[in-house]
Amino acid sequence: MRRLSLFAAVMGVALAGAVPGAAWAQPAKGAQAALERVREVMADRFRNLKLTGDPDRDFAELLIASYEQTLFLAKAELEYGGDRQLRETAQKIQDEQQQKIDSLKEWQVRSRQSDYRPQPNQTPSGEGPLDRQAQAGGSRQPASPSPASPPPKPAAAQPPANTPLVSGTVQKVDEAAGKVTLDHERIPNIDMDAMTMAYRVADPAILKGVKAGDRVRFSADRVNGQLAITRIQKAR
Repeated sequence: MRRLSLFAAVMGVALAGAVPGAAWAQPAKGAQAALERVREVMADRFRNLKLTGDPDRDFAELLIASYEQTLFLAKAELEYGGDRQLRETAQKIQDEQQQKIDSLKEWQVRSRQSDYRPQPNQTPSGEGPLDRQAQAGGSRQPASPSPASPPPKPAAAQPPANTPLVSGTVQKVDEAAGKVTLDHERIPNIDMDAMTMAYRVADPAILKGVKAGDRVRFSADRVNGQLAITRIQKAR
């Protein structure tokens, strides 16, 4: 009887450990850096996308970008996430969004061909409901309000002065975009592993005199909710 009780206790512990969600798994190494890249890429993609002024073409381009960014995020979950429900959601996104992207890209290719013909009774691009309303109202245009001085921008949050200096090597400097690519050691204050990654700079002026190949020491922190290099200096 005693042996049976001991066996039941052991089996109970084993089964409890096998139940999904019984204990949270530790985040995979590199997960934070991967998600940081996802966020940076998602923010840059829409900001840098050039619009043509054609509402149909721009809609397709922006929608493709939206789907591809969602795919990028889903891929990060499938590579690093452990929760079964979230992984199933990410897999469903991959299965469905790619079909939508392919369909939109087929339209883009077809619409650029010399023999492309719109569908019967299709409204020409740029002649949607608002355009027709404007035409019905004649050439009269509403008076534009006098330009006002733009409101002052809020001051950027200042990073802490005691952020540690980390060693790294400059791989690329993009002063126009305010970015620098660094091959660096671990950044302890933001728990970022050693890697090569492009970072924004809190002030573009700190990139003056910095070039690819320089060995540097730098600090990084979150400024206004975004990861940024707050100071950088050449290593001695």
